[in-house]
Amino acid sequence: QIPVPVLQISASQHPVKAGLSDAFMVLNPSPDVPESRRRTIYEYHRVELDTSRISSRTAVEFTPLPTCLQHQSCEMCVTSELTFNCSWCHVLQRYP
Repeated sequence: QIPVPVLQISASQHPVKAGLSDAFMVLNPSPDVPESRRRTIYEYHRVELDTSRISSRTAVEFTPLPTCLQHQSCEMCVTSELTFNCSWCHVLQRYP
């Protein structure tokens, strides 16, 4: 049960995010404390849900789309009929 409708939650008090995202993390030395490390998260892709559709007794199903990772050559990658712009990295010999 959701005790408070999501749209009634103040974004300034507690921002609500619903969905999936891909990211990577980098640990950098902190300039303030040399022994510690600062964690920086770089998000590069996000799928957000419409928060007005979130209610009690609901579920969300994500269906993944095909990706370029399945291609083994430049030709297979650039001639694929995917719904986004594929690119090939010649140095890595794979999709970046």
